[in-house]
Amino acid sequence: MSASGSAPEAAALASVSRETAPAPDDKICWVELRQVPYPPDQQVELLHLQAEAEALLLQLQALHQRRQSGLTDVGESV
Repeated sequence: MSASGSAPEAAALASVSRETAPAPDDKICWVELRQVPYPPDQQVELLHLQAEAEALLLQLQALHQRRQSGLTDVGESV
């Protein structure tokens, strides 16, 4: 009976060792941790403003791309 019980245990151990094996360096996203000099409420506001600025930048880039492709389409139809 111990032989049949050891097969699932070995599979479980193999699964655990696979899950805890370190990832290769090229698969790791290194994030720099740093202490933020702002109080939490100001940090939250800063993060919101950064997110809003990023969203506006993406909208601007999309608009610019649409205008560029619109000019290209007009030029091709003439």
